[in-house]
Amino acid sequence: MIPELLAPAGNLDKLKIAYKYGADAVYVGGVRFGLRSGADNFSNEDLAVAAKFAHDHGKKLYVTLNAFLHNQDMEGLGEFVAYLETIGIDALIVSDLGVVTEVTQYCNIPVHLSTQASCLNVSSAKVWKALGVERVIVGRELTVEETSTIKREAGMEVEMFIHGAMCSAYSGNCTISNYTAGRDSNRGGCKQSCRFDYSMESSEEDLTFMSSKDLMGINYLPEFIESEIDSVKIEGRMKSELYVAITCKSYRTAIDASVAGGFEKTAAWEEELNRAPNRGFTEASLRKEAEDDSISRVFKENPNKYNFLGTVLDVDFGKMFIHLKNPIRKGEKIEIMTFLGENKVCQFDQMSDYVGNNIEAGRQNQIIVVDPVEGVLSGMVVRAFIEGVAV
Repeated sequence: MIPELLAPAGNLDKLKIAYKYGADAVYVGGVRFGLRSGADNFSNEDLAVAAKFAHDHGKKLYVTLNAFLHNQDMEGLGEFVAYLETIGIDALIVSDLGVVTEVTQYCNIPVHLSTQASCLNVSSAKVWKALGVERVIVGRELTVEETSTIKREAGMEVEMFIHGAMCSAYSGNCTISNYTAGRDSNRGGCKQSCRFDYSMESSEEDLTFMSSKDLMGINYLPEFIESEIDSVKIEGRMKSELYVAITCKSYRTAIDASVAGGFEKTAAWEEELNRAPNRGFTEASLRKEAEDDSISRVFKENPNKYNFLGTVLDVDFGKMFIHLKNPIRKGEKIEIMTFLGENKVCQFDQMSDYVGNNIEAGRQNQIIVVDPVEGVLSGMVVRAFIEGVAV
């Protein structure tokens, strides 16, 4: 079977990029009830637009309700999920037992159990299944083999994280931010206190002794497929458009190659994934229980090796329109990320603004007009060019 590629999106622009770069499904959060209060998140109107876009392109859209809610947080939940059913949301991602109960009373949307619930064994999965859960997003402490056992013996779909930030706490069940910043990690307020430098008497330098490296499982895709894992998930609803494009394209390419029988461990995919900001990479628990080498003790984040320049807004009337997110100068070498295959490296010797005035440089949030590049389509991501292998 071919696993679903599930990608994050913090807003509508990122959602469209995820789908266009190969995601089969995208997960997003509404204004309330989720764990990423720092993301842009989606209003009810945004969710309706997102659902229509997804279904018009043969894709799926999931909404997170994965916060651990107190009594006062439950107000309005029933009405919200009833609304989500009217716009055709494909699944709800839930971690709290009370929320599962409430959701199943107010709508018939399939329920996926969040990794926050730390489902780690067959018996637990069977209980959740009896309560109406159709898919388990297993705790990130499990191996692919253990997850396959849950799928087989519990008789339900399973989903695993394959890429992105990791918690040193059990699947995110952490209260450090509660004590350091007065913000509840399990209700959307994580301050990422584990990423901070801490002074220790036993060390002359500050240590990030609680900060996990990021997960990268692209080289283990054949094992995911052989084990019939239903969905592989990329973390990162607060990450950039460039991160979404890089991860979706890389994993889409690798999944398709693996299914076609042409998968080989290749440095090209790893190099591409390493071009987005990261904390170093680990395989975590995908094959065996994670060990101390998965922690970044002295951490300096790898910088974004590409500057995100913008997206192609349209290609029409013999011109290409680019919506800039960062400045670009005439003659600067850039790279346009195609949806499949090799990227396009080019430079623009003529550049104008939207009303036709010739310009030497484009500024942030400006729409520039340039000559079209063969094979470039609306929605493609534009980034600064750096020598290297492209996927």
